[in-house]
Amino acid sequence: MENLDNMTPDDRLENHKREYLATHKSKYEFPKPKHIGRGKGTFVERELFESPAFIALGSVAPQMLIYILGKRDFKQTNKSRICVNDKELKLSYIELEKLGITQPRATRGFDDLLAKGFIKIEHHGGGCQKDQSIYSLSNQYLLWKKEKVFSARPDVLKKGFQNRKQRQYQHTKP
Repeated sequence: MENLDNMTPDDRLENHKREYLATHKSKYEFPKPKHIGRGKGTFVERELFESPAFIALGSVAPQMLIYILGKRDFKQTNKSRICVNDKELKLSYIELEKLGITQPRATRGFDDLLAKGFIKIEHHGGGCQKDQSIYSLSNQYLLWKKEKVFSARPDVLKKGFQNRKQRQYQHTKP
Protein backbone atom coordinates (compact mmCIF):
# COMPACT_ATOMS: atom_id res chain seq x y z
CA MET A 1 0.00 0.00 0.00
CA GLU A 2 1.23 3.43 -0.89
CA ASN A 3 1.80 6.28 1.58
CA LEU A 4 -1.54 8.12 1.79
CA ASP A 5 -0.02 11.28 3.32
CA ASN A 6 1.88 12.18 0.15
CA MET A 7 -1.07 11.52 -2.20
CA THR A 8 -3.52 14.00 -3.67
CA PRO A 9 -7.24 13.32 -3.22
CA ASP A 10 -7.49 12.21 -6.86
CA ASP A 11 -4.60 9.75 -6.36
CA ARG A 12 -6.28 8.41 -3.23
CA LEU A 13 -9.53 7.89 -5.14
CA GLU A 14 -7.73 6.03 -7.95
CA ASN A 15 -5.88 3.88 -5.39
CA HIS A 16 -9.17 3.07 -3.66
CA LYS A 17 -10.81 2.12 -6.99
CA ARG A 18 -7.93 -0.24 -7.85
CA GLU A 19 -8.07 -1.93 -4.44
CA TYR A 20 -11.88 -2.20 -4.52
CA LEU A 21 -11.98 -3.66 -8.04
CA ALA A 22 -9.22 -6.14 -7.19
CA THR A 23 -11.33 -7.61 -4.36
CA HIS A 24 -14.80 -7.49 -5.94
CA LYS A 25 -16.04 -9.35 -8.98
CA SER A 26 -17.92 -7.21 -11.46
CA LYS A 27 -21.53 -8.20 -12.02
CA TYR A 28 -21.07 -7.34 -15.68
CA GLU A 29 -18.23 -9.79 -16.26
CA PHE A 30 -19.01 -11.95 -19.26
CA PRO A 31 -18.56 -15.73 -19.05
CA LYS A 32 -15.76 -17.27 -21.06
CA PRO A 33 -16.96 -18.97 -24.25
CA LYS A 34 -17.24 -22.75 -24.19
CA HIS A 35 -15.57 -23.89 -27.41
CA ILE A 36 -16.31 -27.45 -28.42
CA GLY A 37 -15.52 -27.18 -32.10
CA ARG A 38 -12.34 -26.38 -33.95
CA GLY A 39 -10.98 -22.98 -34.94
CA LYS A 40 -12.65 -19.63 -34.42
CA GLY A 41 -15.88 -20.28 -36.27
CA THR A 42 -17.73 -22.38 -38.76
CA PHE A 43 -19.13 -21.98 -42.23
CA VAL A 44 -22.80 -22.74 -42.81
CA GLU A 45 -24.03 -22.95 -46.39
CA ARG A 46 -26.97 -20.74 -47.32
CA GLU A 47 -28.89 -23.68 -48.82
CA LEU A 48 -28.71 -25.37 -45.41
CA PHE A 49 -30.09 -22.59 -43.21
CA GLU A 50 -32.70 -21.53 -45.78
CA SER A 51 -33.99 -25.08 -46.30
CA PRO A 52 -37.49 -26.02 -45.10
CA ALA A 53 -35.94 -28.85 -43.06
CA PHE A 54 -33.71 -26.43 -41.11
CA ILE A 55 -36.60 -24.06 -40.48
CA ALA A 56 -38.70 -27.00 -39.23
CA LEU A 57 -36.04 -28.09 -36.69
CA GLY A 58 -37.31 -27.76 -33.16
CA SER A 59 -35.87 -27.14 -29.71
CA VAL A 60 -32.06 -27.34 -29.60
CA ALA A 61 -31.57 -29.23 -32.88
CA PRO A 62 -30.39 -26.13 -34.84
CA GLN A 63 -27.79 -25.32 -32.18
CA MET A 64 -26.63 -28.94 -32.10
CA LEU A 65 -26.26 -28.92 -35.90
CA ILE A 66 -24.10 -25.79 -35.68
CA TYR A 67 -21.91 -27.49 -33.05
CA ILE A 68 -21.59 -30.57 -35.26
CA LEU A 69 -20.67 -28.36 -38.23
CA GLY A 70 -18.10 -26.63 -36.04
CA LYS A 71 -16.28 -29.92 -35.53
CA ARG A 72 -15.44 -30.27 -39.23
CA ASP A 73 -11.79 -30.16 -40.34
CA PHE A 74 -11.01 -28.64 -43.72
CA LYS A 75 -8.08 -29.14 -46.05
CA GLN A 76 -7.23 -26.29 -48.41
CA THR A 77 -6.78 -27.26 -52.05
CA ASN A 78 -5.90 -25.01 -54.99
CA LYS A 79 -9.36 -23.48 -55.38
CA SER A 80 -11.54 -24.86 -52.60
CA ARG A 81 -11.71 -26.31 -49.13
CA ILE A 82 -12.57 -29.98 -48.58
CA CYS A 83 -13.97 -31.41 -45.36
CA VAL A 84 -11.73 -34.30 -44.36
CA ASN A 85 -13.72 -35.67 -41.41
CA ASP A 86 -17.36 -35.41 -42.52
CA LYS A 87 -17.89 -39.15 -41.88
CA GLU A 88 -16.45 -39.19 -38.33
CA LEU A 89 -18.02 -36.36 -36.34
CA LYS A 90 -18.66 -36.83 -32.63
CA LEU A 91 -20.87 -34.83 -30.30
CA SER A 92 -21.30 -36.33 -26.86
CA TYR A 93 -23.97 -35.78 -24.25
CA ILE A 94 -21.21 -34.62 -21.87
CA GLU A 95 -20.21 -31.85 -24.28
CA LEU A 96 -23.83 -30.83 -24.67
CA GLU A 97 -24.33 -30.87 -20.89
CA LYS A 98 -21.47 -28.37 -20.56
CA LEU A 99 -23.36 -26.12 -22.97
CA GLY A 100 -26.52 -26.35 -20.86
CA ILE A 101 -28.36 -28.90 -23.01
CA THR A 102 -29.79 -31.72 -20.91
CA GLN A 103 -29.68 -35.36 -22.01
CA PRO A 104 -33.41 -35.63 -22.84
CA ARG A 105 -33.31 -32.42 -24.92
CA ALA A 106 -30.14 -33.60 -26.68
CA THR A 107 -31.78 -36.94 -27.49
CA ARG A 108 -34.75 -35.15 -29.05
CA GLY A 109 -32.32 -32.93 -30.96
CA PHE A 110 -30.42 -35.92 -32.36
CA ASP A 111 -33.74 -37.57 -33.30
CA ASP A 112 -34.83 -34.41 -35.12
CA LEU A 113 -31.53 -34.08 -37.01
CA LEU A 114 -31.68 -37.75 -38.05
CA ALA A 115 -35.33 -37.59 -39.08
CA LYS A 116 -34.87 -34.50 -41.25
CA GLY A 117 -31.75 -35.86 -42.98
CA PHE A 118 -28.99 -33.60 -41.66
CA ILE A 119 -26.91 -36.38 -40.09
CA LYS A 120 -26.56 -40.17 -40.26
CA ILE A 121 -25.24 -42.53 -37.64
CA GLU A 122 -22.01 -44.17 -38.80
CA HIS A 123 -21.40 -45.99 -35.52
CA HIS A 124 -23.94 -46.28 -32.71
CA GLY A 125 -22.04 -45.89 -29.44
CA GLY A 126 -22.95 -48.05 -26.52
CA GLY A 127 -22.31 -45.50 -23.80
CA CYS A 128 -19.99 -47.97 -22.08
CA GLN A 129 -16.25 -47.57 -21.97
CA LYS A 130 -16.38 -44.20 -23.74
CA ASP A 131 -17.88 -45.72 -26.89
CA GLN A 132 -19.28 -42.59 -28.56
CA SER A 133 -21.65 -42.41 -31.47
CA ILE A 134 -20.05 -41.28 -34.71
CA TYR A 135 -22.11 -39.19 -37.11
CA SER A 136 -21.71 -38.19 -40.73
CA LEU A 137 -23.20 -35.22 -42.52
CA SER A 138 -25.95 -35.89 -45.03
CA ASN A 139 -27.59 -33.87 -47.81
CA GLN A 140 -30.93 -35.68 -47.49
CA TYR A 141 -32.39 -32.57 -45.85
CA LEU A 142 -32.64 -31.08 -49.35
CA LEU A 143 -35.30 -33.73 -50.18
CA TRP A 144 -37.18 -33.40 -46.88
CA LYS A 145 -40.93 -32.84 -46.92
CA LYS A 146 -43.33 -32.53 -44.00
CA GLU A 147 -44.00 -35.86 -42.22
CA LYS A 148 -41.02 -37.54 -43.97
CA VAL A 149 -38.50 -39.35 -41.74
CA PHE A 150 -35.12 -40.25 -43.25
CA SER A 151 -33.64 -42.20 -40.35
CA ALA A 152 -34.03 -42.82 -36.63
CA ARG A 153 -31.87 -43.98 -33.78
CA PRO A 154 -31.82 -47.76 -33.55
CA ASP A 155 -33.60 -49.32 -30.61
CA VAL A 156 -31.01 -50.44 -28.14
CA LEU A 157 -31.77 -53.29 -25.81
CA LYS A 158 -31.02 -52.50 -22.20
CA LYS A 159 -28.74 -54.79 -20.29
CA GLY A 160 -29.47 -56.75 -17.16
CA PHE A 161 -32.90 -57.08 -15.59
CA GLN A 162 -34.26 -54.04 -17.46
CA ASN A 163 -34.76 -56.26 -20.50
CA ARG A 164 -37.01 -58.91 -18.90
CA LYS A 165 -40.02 -58.48 -21.18
CA GLN A 166 -38.05 -59.30 -24.31
CA ARG A 167 -36.50 -62.50 -22.97
CA GLN A 168 -38.40 -65.71 -23.22
CA TYR A 169 -37.84 -68.10 -20.42
CA GLN A 170 -38.30 -71.81 -21.00
CA HIS A 171 -39.54 -73.56 -17.93
CA THR A 172 -39.13 -77.28 -17.85
CA LYS A 173 -41.24 -79.43 -15.60
CA PRO A 174 -39.47 -82.20 -13.69
